[in-house]
Amino acid sequence: MPSRGIAKTTLAVLIIVIVILAGAGSYYYYTTTTSSTTSSSSSTSSVSTTSSTTPLSGHITVAAETGYNDAALKKIASDFMTANPGTTVTVDTLSFDTALQSYVTTFSANQSTYDVVFFPNVGYIGSIQQYLLDLNPYVSNTAYFPTSWNMSDILPPMIAPFQIGGHLYAIPNTGDVMLFFYRPSFFNNATDQAAFQTQYGYALPNPATTTLTLKQTVDVANFFNGQHGSKYGIEFMTGPGDDDMIQTFLTLLGGARTNTTNTALYGSVAAPYGDMFSSTGKILSNTSMFQGVLSDFVQLIHASEDPDAATFTTVPGTFQAGDAPMMLYWSYPILFLGNQTQGPKVYNDWAVAPTTPGGISETGGVGLGVFKYTQNLRLSLAFLEFATTPTESVIYTTYDSLVPYRYSDFKLVPTTVLPTVIVNELLSNLKNSVQGPANIPLWPQVSTYFRTEVPNIYSGTDTVAQGANKITSECSGQGVPVY
Repeated sequence: MPSRGIAKTTLAVLIIVIVILAGAGSYYYYTTTTSSTTSSSSSTSSVSTTSSTTPLSGHITVAAETGYNDAALKKIASDFMTANPGTTVTVDTLSFDTALQSYVTTFSANQSTYDVVFFPNVGYIGSIQQYLLDLNPYVSNTAYFPTSWNMSDILPPMIAPFQIGGHLYAIPNTGDVMLFFYRPSFFNNATDQAAFQTQYGYALPNPATTTLTLKQTVDVANFFNGQHGSKYGIEFMTGPGDDDMIQTFLTLLGGARTNTTNTALYGSVAAPYGDMFSSTGKILSNTSMFQGVLSDFVQLIHASEDPDAATFTTVPGTFQAGDAPMMLYWSYPILFLGNQTQGPKVYNDWAVAPTTPGGISETGGVGLGVFKYTQNLRLSLAFLEFATTPTESVIYTTYDSLVPYRYSDFKLVPTTVLPTVIVNELLSNLKNSVQGPANIPLWPQVSTYFRTEVPNIYSGTDTVAQGANKITSECSGQGVPVY
């Protein structure tokens, strides 16, 4: 069973991505950050710089995610203490599923248990925003973040989701986007093509050239499920984790949510609300749009591995073993699927589609922020700056197999495995993505209600309409406005 720390040795992303992304990103960066930099100038002037010339000292605790960025942060902490004698940095590992509650419990009690914390760019911030430091006044102050730290070296799509209302709450240690992985051998097989045409009455859609509709995705998954040389029809997260199941669903919801008709009805997808909400913050679970996608989602679960159980850690291994022709998942498998040692079943038989089913993916990524009331603000900021410098940030890739978030780090990763087309598809999906989970304080409850009701629909205990109505009722009972 693979983990988030997979493939720590031979990793590769072609240097071509630098050329592609630099052109697309530089203008975006300067046009989207100018206003926030300007608005924070008055705050910046009030930030003290007098202590920046004295040696750092004291102790801080850094929260790391077990099996995800913990190996990198421990290495970075060691490097930091070597560079700054007299400092102590303790790395405390937390699971993804328990970290948010740990933060809320300690921060609400005004306990400085964690000074630097990790969190995804959506879903967490709404619950802990009041406890997070606005980094804008410090990032724009060279006494804390020198010019060598270089904000313009960070891929804009990977930092933008941490910016809400003119405030910057985190610096990424990885960026991400949901991708549609597939095995070309299944879709290019003439026998499969003929059999699919006979069974469904239309040509087998090829993800390389076709943006699959949700209905087509269901048909393809059913076609290959336990048949035509495949064990399962599709792989994706359906498990009991707080965000595993709903992240997959929201990726599928993106296309329906952003079409012309639904954008006119519900407004554009925008922070702090994701595609499960209207632009005014009303949950859309009782709409026909939501229920239609939910119906397709449940049908896909029937064609997947371990319905209601497949998790972040199990899904890539099943695809890697060659058990399914399709996988909907975050981007990090691109760093090991092409490695013959790491993925003998699929290393020369996998690809990434230019778009996910429905045409709109989900933006992801994890960042590091600072507890607003830390007892050692200067040391916390110094560590954050150090842990996200161009030289140290590549450690997240080499130690924990995380996708680089700086242009320069793509250059530092070996360039011997990943085909150029993969980085092109990665950029295509980043461009065609929206915010999934919402940055609202009640998001954990919304996610819990969703993953509690879906198994009832899957088992036949509830219809799709009944399950959606229960989700709506439970959310409204918590004070979430209903569309």
